Amino acid sequence: MKNILKFPLFLALITNLFILTSCGSEEIIDPEPVDPPAAVTTYSARLLAAPLGDETSSTFMTFYNNSIHKISEASTTGSTWDFGYFYGTTRKASFASVKNYPTDVFDLTAIADADKKECFFAKSTVLTAADFDAITLESELNSVAKPTTQSVTELSVGDIIEFQDSYENKGLIKITRIVEGNGSNGQIEFDVKIQINNIPVQS
Repeated sequence: MKNILKFPLFLALITNLFILTSCGSEEIIDPEPVDPPAAVTTYSARLLAAPLGDETSSTFMTFYNNSIHKISEASTTGSTWDFGYFYGTTRKASFASVKNYPTDVFDLTAIADADKKECFFAKSTVLTAADFDAITLESELNSVAKPTTQSVTELSVGDIIEFQDSYENKGLIKITRIVEGNGSNGQIEFDVKIQINNIPVQS
């Protein structure tokens, strides 16, 4: 009689153990989904021309949407521009924010002062062209700190420029080609790798 009573008790213990083990397994095999790392946004071989008095030169750029603008577009799209290119006698090949663009090069009177965007630049002292080329993920640009100046001058082929725009989008520029001069032949080519953090809402 005692042996008969023990079997149901033993069976109940095994059943409870199976239920507890099954419940635990369900929690373990249902992990939270993990998003894959975001690829860095790259613009290759961008070209900006030295500013021309007739306003036909494509001299300015907006980072977040990878667009290049002619000076003649200032009254319609100038409030979205980040920076422009110029070539000076002493400053040589240079970038400057729209807010800090030198009036002796071109006076952007078609853009209201309140609408002129800030954009910050600095030549990297540690990164090389090879370092730039090796970047594939947005997270690799986390270490780019906001520069303190709104222009960078005396650019050379191979320079790596750190930047941050007014929307806190940041990244690196690699200078690939410069044609010296401030006339119709003057131009600069460069590649961009950018971490897009904010996109403005267009009204």
